[in-house]
Amino acid sequence: MEIALIIAALMLCGVSVHYFCKANYCACTKAGDCDNPVNHYWLGAMLSAVLSLLFCCVALHVEKGSLLWLVLMTSCFSGAFISAKRSAKKRCIKSKQADALLTNEPN
Repeated sequence: MEIALIIAALMLCGVSVHYFCKANYCACTKAGDCDNPVNHYWLGAMLSAVLSLLFCCVALHVEKGSLLWLVLMTSCFSGAFISAKRSAKKRCIKSKQADALLTNEPN
């Protein structure tokens, strides 16, 4: 039972981080267009995080459960951060290659 709760908590941490990233992306790229979805994404992120914390605390009691929740959330956010850095680097490399073609033209 405890392992199932911990696995569910890990999944909810991932969902929470996903919604958090979607809310930030929507807020940064479409500032006036998606105020309502941003609220839904934030609500989804917070609800998933609270459910994950609840599952961790039920599985391992309050002290160890909250520490496990912090580790799970930190690892999920670290994974999202690393993924965002890698995708930004790939986009940067692709755009530099396109710019290189433009700068090699004779004047």
